[in-house]
Amino acid sequence: MPSFRYEATDALGKIVRGTIDADSERGARNQLRGRGLLPLSTSLAARAEGFGASLRTRLSDADLAWLTRQLASLLAASLPLDAALSATLEQAEKKHIAATLGGVRDDVRAGHKLSTALAARPRDFPEIYRALIGAGEESGDLAQVMEKLADYIEERNALRSKVLTAFIYPAVVACVSVIIVIFLLGYVVPQVVSAFSQAKQELPLLTRIMLALSDYVREWGVATGAALAAAVALWRYALRAPAARR
Repeated sequence: MPSFRYEATDALGKIVRGTIDADSERGARNQLRGRGLLPLSTSLAARAEGFGASLRTRLSDADLAWLTRQLASLLAASLPLDAALSATLEQAEKKHIAATLGGVRDDVRAGHKLSTALAARPRDFPEIYRALIGAGEESGDLAQVMEKLADYIEERNALRSKVLTAFIYPAVVACVSVIIVIFLLGYVVPQVVSAFSQAKQELPLLTRIMLALSDYVREWGVATGAALAAAVALWRYALRAPAARR
């Protein structure tokens, strides 16, 4: 079912903006009238922002931890959800966080649950995150659930940082080793082998293997490196996809 962006006025004449799911634009307007709103404009959300949304920077794990902690603290202080979202939006220093929060707040103001507003943004909010938020809404203890979520995300980020730090030194050593091997195969080995060739002696098996590797590096080294770099880039992109974050 498509989503529609709308702008409408309520009974007091206040402008209300948000998104609504409907089979057609006419259906969206009928739903708005059923809520007591007077629709001013409606447009298909995918046309208005589909391409731009795909290019927008998604929320990182650090962004999600900050956002969740801020909302948890404000909700624990008994602020309404709308006010908590607005306060967090004002404190957001990154444009992509503000853009995401602004859309969530608009949907909440339009009458959607927070979990529903998050579900419309699967690139930013993993499925397990949305499910726990929904459970918190159903139990009436959203503040505590978000507090636990913030703790979990922060602990996970800290553990990931430690693991990455532990792998930095081995990764550097491995990269330097690969560079040295490539240099030996591409430059040193051919010069050494040429001395054997001039002596017209049969080369040992190990030497022939090294020579074959040297030829491969010189002929296909650049192409192989580019293919490996592309494979790593695709692998990282796949890990960041919404399905991989569930």
